[in-house]
Amino acid sequence: MKDMSKKFRILCLDGGGIRGLYSAQILKRIQDDCGIDFYNDFDLIVGTSTGSILAGSIVKKVAIDKVISLYENEGKSIFRKSLFPKMGLFGSKYSSEPLKEQLKSIFENTVLGDIEKPLLICATDIGNSTQFVFKTTFNGQNDSCGNAKALVRDKKIALYDAILASSSAPIFFPPHKIGNHLLADGGLWANSPVLVALAEAKKIFKIEPKDVAVVSIGTGVEENDYHINTSRWGFLNGWKREKFISMILNLQTKTNNSLLQFLMPKENILRLTYTSDKTLPLDDISQNKNLLSKADNDFVSRHAEIQSFINNHIKDKDVNQ
Repeated sequence: MKDMSKKFRILCLDGGGIRGLYSAQILKRIQDDCGIDFYNDFDLIVGTSTGSILAGSIVKKVAIDKVISLYENEGKSIFRKSLFPKMGLFGSKYSSEPLKEQLKSIFENTVLGDIEKPLLICATDIGNSTQFVFKTTFNGQNDSCGNAKALVRDKKIALYDAILASSSAPIFFPPHKIGNHLLADGGLWANSPVLVALAEAKKIFKIEPKDVAVVSIGTGVEENDYHINTSRWGFLNGWKREKFISMILNLQTKTNNSLLQFLMPKENILRLTYTSDKTLPLDDISQNKNLLSKADNDFVSRHAEIQSFINNHIKDKDVNQ
């Protein structure tokens, strides 16, 4: 018999480049200190960009320590400028090959059709100017009405390809082509994919927002993207290429999480992130130790709140479990 009062549990993981190390450490502390098994204790996993690396690791049951090591040990190679960078206004700072190789080493030949856990990975189809959400097939699962899932479009797409597409932030990495789609970072429209997750819960699983519990983990947001006294305004000077992309990601993150507050009960949402009045680059590997320390401090300071939320919304199992 199933306990119908049990919440539909969603884990959402934001984009943010190397700052995903903060999210990874938060996940590790929740796992180790609160006794959470993210694969089994959540019904839907959703990730954007660096968050899709973490989401993919959860559904593949890759140890979180291995992902933390990826950020710590391989960040330097992933964010290594080319000796012969592409010239021009829109040239990418980095080659996507080092990131691709690291993703392939972790996820190997797994395709989305191999994954039974409901997973969403957000990307942007820049060729058609629209959003693009990779989905696993949800093998063997039925929705609340007993109807079998029929999500088959992406079943032959490699997991590492989907994650690479989601992580291809403009200016930083070139777009990634999959089939007939030219894809870029999902953060352009869903850097914090909470609304995507909520929509999926309602559309596919027929779950109303009041019956959803969301754990949303961010990578930090900047309080001030541009100085109020900026006098030179233009893409070649005042906008600043990296700063402009960062502003878009920050705006998406703030907007989506603000709107979520109006769509479901606030007590059903646990948002873990931080704000900074300093610049938060996507590619500053010199901040790795600070990101780990910040995650540990934030977890400790909010431990009671996190544990209470888990006890009330996440660990309420089926009656027969």
